[in-house]
Amino acid sequence: MEALPLTPNGKLDRKALPEPVLSADAVYAPPSTEAERVVAEVWAEVLGAPRVGIDDDFFDLGGHSLLAIQVVAKLRKAGIGPVGLVDVFTYRTVRELAAFAASSEQGARPLLQRLTPPRSATVSYVCVPYGSGSAIVYQPLADALPADQALYALAIPGHDIGLDEEPMDFDELAARTTEEILRIEGPLVIYGHCGVGAALAVELARRVEEAGREVEALYIGAIFPFARPRGWLRFGLMDRLRSSQTDINRLKARGVDLEELEPGVADRIIATMRHDSKAAEKYFTSLFHADDRPRLRAPIISVIGERDPATDYYEERYTEWGFLSDTTALVVLDEGGHYFLRYRADELAAVLRTHRRLEAGDRTGSWWVHAVSTAADADAAPSRDEIAPSMRRFLTIASGQQLSMIGSALTGWALPITILVDSGSVTQFSILAVLNLAGLLISPLAGAIVDRGDRRRVLVVADLCAAGIQAVLAGLIFFGDLQLWQIYTLIVALSVATSFQRLAYTSAVPQLVPKRYLGHAVGVTQMTNGVAQLIVPLIAAGLLAWIGLGGIVVIDVISYAFALAVVLLVRFPDTLPWRPREPLATEIRQGFAYTWHSGGLRAMLGWFAVLNIFLSPLLLLVSPLVLSFATLRDVSVVSVVTGLGALLGGLTMALWGGPARRRFRGVLLATVAIAAGSVLTGLAPSLALIGAGAFAITYFLTLMNGIYSLIVQIKVPYRYHGRVFALNTLVAWSTLPIGMGLVAPLGAALFDPLMAEGGALASTVGAVIGVGPGRGIALLYLVCAVGMLAVVAGALRVGRLARFDSDVPDALPDDQVGVETITARRAERAATSGV
Repeated sequence: MEALPLTPNGKLDRKALPEPVLSADAVYAPPSTEAERVVAEVWAEVLGAPRVGIDDDFFDLGGHSLLAIQVVAKLRKAGIGPVGLVDVFTYRTVRELAAFAASSEQGARPLLQRLTPPRSATVSYVCVPYGSGSAIVYQPLADALPADQALYALAIPGHDIGLDEEPMDFDELAARTTEEILRIEGPLVIYGHCGVGAALAVELARRVEEAGREVEALYIGAIFPFARPRGWLRFGLMDRLRSSQTDINRLKARGVDLEELEPGVADRIIATMRHDSKAAEKYFTSLFHADDRPRLRAPIISVIGERDPATDYYEERYTEWGFLSDTTALVVLDEGGHYFLRYRADELAAVLRTHRRLEAGDRTGSWWVHAVSTAADADAAPSRDEIAPSMRRFLTIASGQQLSMIGSALTGWALPITILVDSGSVTQFSILAVLNLAGLLISPLAGAIVDRGDRRRVLVVADLCAAGIQAVLAGLIFFGDLQLWQIYTLIVALSVATSFQRLAYTSAVPQLVPKRYLGHAVGVTQMTNGVAQLIVPLIAAGLLAWIGLGGIVVIDVISYAFALAVVLLVRFPDTLPWRPREPLATEIRQGFAYTWHSGGLRAMLGWFAVLNIFLSPLLLLVSPLVLSFATLRDVSVVSVVTGLGALLGGLTMALWGGPARRRFRGVLLATVAIAAGSVLTGLAPSLALIGAGAFAITYFLTLMNGIYSLIVQIKVPYRYHGRVFALNTLVAWSTLPIGMGLVAPLGAALFDPLMAEGGALASTVGAVIGVGPGRGIALLYLVCAVGMLAVVAGALRVGRLARFDSDVPDALPDDQVGVETITARRAERAATSGV
């Protein structure tokens, strides 16, 4: 077959193609070759078109980048090709694409693909895609550029699913790309988006300047430098085991939908994305730790979406690029998300010219230059504190807080158990659990105080108050006549103090660590919290038998004293801590407003509220049930098993990723499994059965919560997640007192006499589950199980819940929501001003 006519830059010369032979009606021309037939059939299948002519344009028929991925995957499976994603954008008709695929003279592909028409350019943009992204992600930006500008996008080997390309080593890729950049004439600007896009863009700018060419500016989109702390090992096992579905769900929540792709294709994209993320972290880590790292002459300008959580703390973090360049600047896209390349291309095209006039506060429409920082500014600025964030500083504070958490967990385990053993009253035990919720109820106020105050000062006061409360409790135990009302009062006060402590500590973490290490620091806090939950039950029973409740409370006082001493000795850097985008009360109010307008979400929220009434007593009453026939040591063993259920449930969710389709049905199935665990728990006075049942309850409860979170991710726009989760938490709090404070004690008090020797149910239900102490609680487990099954059955009869997965549409991409928000805001202003 003869070669296709090409332009000097290697693209198809459309003007040199022969005129198409059209059908009689000059509209539809059928395929005439086998390659054209296959391409037309694939297009028709992907686009849902009844027929496709050989001169139809893929994008005029409704095609876009994600459908193009399906096209190249199906053509590859049909043996047509090799055809890459860029080829679908270049050869836009069936005739052109089939001819290209069948051509024997495709030749070697350049790494840089020119996405703008051949023309002389006053400036050329070299753009690097994000992890696993193809060069075509920059097509919208290329289309938005003025006619006198050119755009070259980097086609990273291994990113195009239609081509059999081996991934290229980072240094080799940078070297070969630099060679092609140096052949581009005229002024150069480099842009990189997100992780590997930013890393490669930095390295390309460095190499181009080293070769003697000027780079007018280096733009970095949707990311700041991130690295691994020196000496920290990377544990990659979970990355290898984690399901691709987890990342597919996360991407879908941000507007990149891979669900329609074949599993093998989606898996390859996710694997490439993970590889690219590791490569980017490795590159930035080496730069941060290099003594002789190069500095760029070009300014580094961060471009971020205002609503993108990946670029939180942007007011401070843009200056981190100062370790590479003397000039750093920040441009913010109003209401922007993470993948603004597709939805804000016109604005991004204008943003990429701001380096020629960098002025802080300069606003153009819906984006603005937020700040500019230079080395001269830094030299002239007075030294504020000379205290720098560091992992050592963070780990020192974390060690003190971890010790106090373990001490609190010991008291939290031993105190209610002691009251239960001494009084034998499930009611008193339940009241204690309800009063312990005081800290949750005070959280909105505590959060507001923490957000407006000095985290270190709040942490000092909270630790001091908690230590004082525990000291009073210890004094009453050793020297006074401890009364029940005193315990209740102290528990409420302690719950409030620990709420302040927890909020102040977690929000101070970003303040303590260099923010490039923030992800690793957050991982440490999550891990230590899990360790406390597993360790405490193992040692609490032995300590309670050895030193008693008073001794455990003394240990708690000492742990708080240690935490307080650490906080007093360690000064906090004057950097940005964590702050919510909105006050919690605002989140709850707006979450209610959003949920109320969706019948499906509203029904689901009500369903969870009813379910929690039957669910909340299950974990509360495990200890009283075990103590009715076993020892404190047995209670601690069952507590460990319960914690393992939650841990393994979270691990399963990470490895599985959750259901890909019928997600609310997954919630219902998990609820049925929890009910089965509840039946198992109450079936007989057996540690093995109770342990297995408690494990099942926490395991499937963790799965159910994970699937619920997944539903919110998929069905609610990304920017509203916090609001909906806050509302759900409020609903859960509202029913916890009912389940713990009413259902648990009243149910036990009602059923205990019925299940006693000679009781009304002794000869019927008692013949199955036994009679005697604790069997009333066992019966309550069975009743709660029946209640949960009834709630599930009710959901299947309510149309909005039974058809939830199909009737509630998936959320719009976050950046599209941002565009609509801006449009609505402009319309409102225009209406108000009478324009």
